[in-house]
Amino acid sequence: MNRTYRFGVSVALLLAGWVGLSLFVPDLFPAPWVVAALIVDLTLYGDVGGRSALYHLGITFGRVLLATGIALLLAVGIGITMRVNDNVATVFETWLPIWMTPPDVVVILIVMVLMGFNTTAIVMSVAFVCTPFALVSIWEGMQDLDPNLFEMATTFDADRRQMWRAVYLPHLMSYVFASLRNLFGMTWKVAVIGEVFGITNGVGARIRYWFLQSNVEEVVAYAAMFTVVVLVIEYAILKPLEQRAFAWRA
Repeated sequence: MNRTYRFGVSVALLLAGWVGLSLFVPDLFPAPWVVAALIVDLTLYGDVGGRSALYHLGITFGRVLLATGIALLLAVGIGITMRVNDNVATVFETWLPIWMTPPDVVVILIVMVLMGFNTTAIVMSVAFVCTPFALVSIWEGMQDLDPNLFEMATTFDADRRQMWRAVYLPHLMSYVFASLRNLFGMTWKVAVIGEVFGITNGVGARIRYWFLQSNVEEVVAYAAMFTVVVLVIEYAILKPLEQRAFAWRA
């Protein structure tokens, strides 16, 4: 049974379960065709306020890209620094579990109180929440670095720039791609949670609005659209890009 077949079967079972639930409790589980029609309507004709669903999706996507980029850059920079400086490694190994502990909602609310209910607060809180999880992967990659490569570079008097370009970054690329895919899934979820708390645009803001209106169909429509976009980016863009980047290893 290949992966495509398993994926097709899982999607078919999901849709069958969805249809079944919509027949018994339509008020809580609107039928898939109802949700699909509503997504088309929200996309073509807009939501309350005249903004298309694609506008709100684009706003959320921009926040996710910024937060993912910041978190990945921090993780790579800190991970490499931990590899070359034992004192830094000791500090972060001590505090990393604590950094990963606070609930996402608590971090988001604290950052919003300090920075205001705006895009900057969303991006900073999402980056703060997600960075330690990417750092764990990068740090594991740095620990797997072949000591012979480091010694060889030192023997040939390679400067810091050459070390980054010829040793650290090539070795880390597979870990960076893995962290990027994990980060992307995490940042979407945390960003939407952040948008629920007082932001006026984005997918989370529309979910909050329709939830307060007790309108389940619109809530499910935005959630479904959000999920489909994340899956498309994951499996149609990030995964093929990773496979192409490391095709030489096959």
